[in-house]
Amino acid sequence: MKLSTRLHTIFDMVQPCGVAADIGCDHGLLPIALIQSGKCEHVYACDVRKGPLSRAQEAIRQYGLQNSITTKLCDGLQGLEDDVEVVVIAGMGYDTICRILMKGDKQLKHYKQIILQCNTRVEDMRRWLHQNGFTIDAEQLVKDHHYYQMLSVHKEPSDMREDQYLFGVYLDRHPLFKEYWTYILEKQKIIIQHTQPHHDGYAAAVEKIKTIEKKLKEQIGGAHV
Repeated sequence: MKLSTRLHTIFDMVQPCGVAADIGCDHGLLPIALIQSGKCEHVYACDVRKGPLSRAQEAIRQYGLQNSITTKLCDGLQGLEDDVEVVVIAGMGYDTICRILMKGDKQLKHYKQIILQCNTRVEDMRRWLHQNGFTIDAEQLVKDHHYYQMLSVHKEPSDMREDQYLFGVYLDRHPLFKEYWTYILEKQKIIIQHTQPHHDGYAAAVEKIKTIEKKLKEQIGGAHV
């Protein structure tokens, strides 16, 4: 099973387990790879939409994995069995992921690992996780046409600094860190150029530029130590 760089990174982050669940499984590629590799004994492939779930079911049949992958038409974590150990919620926006986690709050403490790949507002995602009693255990950053950040978390309160919401807990030394933040910095500068100083968000955007520039200078300085 050939996976995209994004999905392969998520695959690598999944801890070996008995049972995993992929929320928003789309074509079912990740569940298939997890079973084929032996990382998981059973996977629930879940989606709230019938179309993607039908495509996943067809792919699962093609690989003859109907006994190892159970498809579920469900909303988020609703309807999952109690045997799930690892959950993947990937390829969704901040609001959707927060909603899924809030609706499944009673189940979260039972999962040894929750992998999140948020397409939007990753800074807000980290802040929300911290404020709602999660610990970030690992992070990844990949470039697959776009940049994506992945977070591996579990339900347990922990300490985080304000700057870690933006830059991450473990990504400072990631090979793509400087490239990614240089890209974001240039995007922010373009936005500022086309924004009036009195406009809502202008001051915050300027402050964010200063924060990123400071971080990049620290990175460059640290490289010469």
